[in-house]
Amino acid sequence: MAMMDAVALSEDDVVNGCVLGPHGYVYRPPPPSKQLTIEMQVSVTECRSWREVLSVVENLGDLFDFRNTSTAVHRVAKFSVEAGESKIAQNDSRFPRLLQLLRAKCKDLSAWGLSDASWGMAKMQCRDDEIFQRISLRAQEIVQDLDPQGLAIVAWSFATVGRKDEVLLQRIAEEARSKLDSFGVQNISNLVWANATLGLRADALHADLLRHSLARLDDFTTQELAIVNWAFTKLAYPVGDDWKAALRQRVLRLKEYAPSELSMIAWALATRGDYDPDLLAYIARRSMELMRSFTGQNLATIIWAIATISYKDDPSIDEFLRMALGAIIARAGEFQPLNIALISWGLAKLSFKAEAAFEAMCDAAVQQIDYFAPQNLVQLLWACGTAGYKHESFLRAAARVAKRTIEQFSSQHQSNFLWACARLNFKEDVELLRVVATAAQRKMHEGSPQHLSNIAWAASQLGPQHFQECLVAVLNETSRRIKEFDPPSIMMLSDSLYEANFGGGEIMQVLRGQVQRMGNELYEIFTTGLPRGTRGLCGHQELTEYQRRLRNLGLTTFGYEHTTSLFQQLQLCEGQPWQVAEAMAMPGWTTNARRTTVARRYSLRLGSRSLEDPGTIFTSAFASAQEDAQADFIVVWLGQGKADSPSIGRAGRSGDAECRAILATHEMLKKVKEEEGFSDVSGTLAFHTSGVPCLSCVGVATQFKRHYPKVSFCFTFMNRPLSEREESMTEASAVVPNVALAPKTPRRTDTSRPPPSNGGGVSENYHPGYRTDVPRPPASNEGGMTENYHAGYRTDAFRPPPSNGGGGAVSSPLAGSRSFTCNLHAHAGCLAWADAPRPPPSNGGGAWDNYRPVFR
Repeated sequence: MAMMDAVALSEDDVVNGCVLGPHGYVYRPPPPSKQLTIEMQVSVTECRSWREVLSVVENLGDLFDFRNTSTAVHRVAKFSVEAGESKIAQNDSRFPRLLQLLRAKCKDLSAWGLSDASWGMAKMQCRDDEIFQRISLRAQEIVQDLDPQGLAIVAWSFATVGRKDEVLLQRIAEEARSKLDSFGVQNISNLVWANATLGLRADALHADLLRHSLARLDDFTTQELAIVNWAFTKLAYPVGDDWKAALRQRVLRLKEYAPSELSMIAWALATRGDYDPDLLAYIARRSMELMRSFTGQNLATIIWAIATISYKDDPSIDEFLRMALGAIIARAGEFQPLNIALISWGLAKLSFKAEAAFEAMCDAAVQQIDYFAPQNLVQLLWACGTAGYKHESFLRAAARVAKRTIEQFSSQHQSNFLWACARLNFKEDVELLRVVATAAQRKMHEGSPQHLSNIAWAASQLGPQHFQECLVAVLNETSRRIKEFDPPSIMMLSDSLYEANFGGGEIMQVLRGQVQRMGNELYEIFTTGLPRGTRGLCGHQELTEYQRRLRNLGLTTFGYEHTTSLFQQLQLCEGQPWQVAEAMAMPGWTTNARRTTVARRYSLRLGSRSLEDPGTIFTSAFASAQEDAQADFIVVWLGQGKADSPSIGRAGRSGDAECRAILATHEMLKKVKEEEGFSDVSGTLAFHTSGVPCLSCVGVATQFKRHYPKVSFCFTFMNRPLSEREESMTEASAVVPNVALAPKTPRRTDTSRPPPSNGGGVSENYHPGYRTDVPRPPASNEGGMTENYHAGYRTDAFRPPPSNGGGGAVSSPLAGSRSFTCNLHAHAGCLAWADAPRPPPSNGGGAWDNYRPVFR
């Protein structure tokens, strides 16, 4: 038995140089003395490159204890990352020996050594399962010995490599709560960042962190401020009004930001739905100062945020967008598919005239078309359709990719793809239409009611003959799920099937019957329920009852077919209409699906005075709820405002082009009536709008008609395929990549090198979380975003080392010949963009150039 026991070498025996001799004899060298371990530590800390450290490991590793091992791991990570050679270091033949040492020494690591080892592994993105499992077990054993910085480092390390070890993280959360009074602001930012990155809800800890952050907000740098706010938003943790107010005050007080920090703050504002035009304008002004250093991702995030929470035509935001167009046009070829998709989505959503930018992005997309994931592809196509920009080369390239990858498209992708093709009148590729129609049938059960409506409408525009079986599937699915359909979905589907000349069947009778009931209710509202006079002449109860009834219908528009019929009943289409081509030829007419245009002309007579307008263009713009309440005619907020407007500071309906045109005409007539002293107005008035008017505007038109009964009023409109209830077309678009800017790596307080005194801002040599010269490959989630995707910052942005580098160089590194091999586990899927080069941001304290080992 003794012989058998002697033959079995333990892991420690192997790494410590034990030799198996003849007859089962094992030679075990004596353990190194304390002086020898100190000498080993010095030999590592005096190295000036990762190659020197690995040479020491190769030649003297047999003499290493856990302290020497963890220091070696830290130093290899520090030097290799600084040199941009992390992958080269991991591929070095001597690196497996270092991993072998670390595996064996994990069980002995001190709190300090645990921090260094876990940080080094994470910094190099070395995802060795066995090592991280052993680090986790050791951390749980000595969690009480970890100081605030150690707790933050371990949590940060696991988040950096994408390991959601809930048992360990819960232990860290519990221990952190007991030590929060000792936490620095950087420890707070790193710990909450780690939890947000891994999606770990620890509400008790987060409540404590929020309270401590609020009390010490003035101590936060711009990066720490952006990270903490980002993390709480990513976790969907309710921060409360006190935090929002204090954060706003602090953000406005600070002046120097990195591009990544501005984009993080903007992202959090948009994600929470905090409508704050002044703060967003401030971010826009700071962003203009840094435009040259913006990456594609920074630009995409800011534009996404502006498009998501603000339609207000703020001069600062407009100026930022104009400046951004220059950067987009000049650098579109550098942008990744995700950035192109988000930028185009934002510009289309904002109705910002940007044909040159769309051309540049579509040209860039053609070059990268095979790298576009379905969602990115559909986003860009949707944006082109919304903006009315047709790029033939991109459409052909998108068609080729769609035919090859159609099975990867969700029902939402398919409906949006068809919608955009219909908007752009791209119907020549019959094979594409049939491929998408066939695929849509297989996923019909996944689609929302509005997705079904979009498919039906697109079929009516692209050629129903290519979609016969698909339309049958739409009807069957509608019949099965009719209870899920709300009024807008019923109306849209009914209109779409009507346009496709696809009628008949019991379900169509059901749809038509419900639409008919809605139409009857609307007619009653716009006749007997209409306020009897302008604002100020009708009673408050009469006004609120009219608004309540119209809003309770749950509709924004009534669709092309039904609104046409309603206008005939309300006598809103009398007289000579506009010729469509004539209206569209007028300067200022836009084809942007997010912006409505109205052409107006009149020939009116008031007493002896004749009034003529051969043609004027009105375009929709932002208007506040306050402006709604000041209009002479009653404007109704229909429960959504613009479909994506926030509930606070919402966009009003008085900004709609139809409402603006009618109110402007009314105000002009009021002024002339006062000047002339006559009240009777007669003549002809014609409006033509680029889309189906909303019900609020229908009500305003009806009030105008009642107020001026002798005017022959003709209101016509185009059948534009865009209801303002657009979740199926915007839900997938209104997101940004879930990529997290790494916080500054936890650092140990270095009294020899205090952080720069820059008032919480960034110094001239400050380097934010990602470098502008590093290309960013697409995310590993197929480049796309899920429907519930939450935007953030890249998890692959490099984290700086803790400030404990330093040391001198080994004067004559030993050349060794020992070689070890190890099966390294890549786990490439753990994090998005895991292989991207990651430059370290400034860590506010620099490296520990004078660091010397301290044994505990």
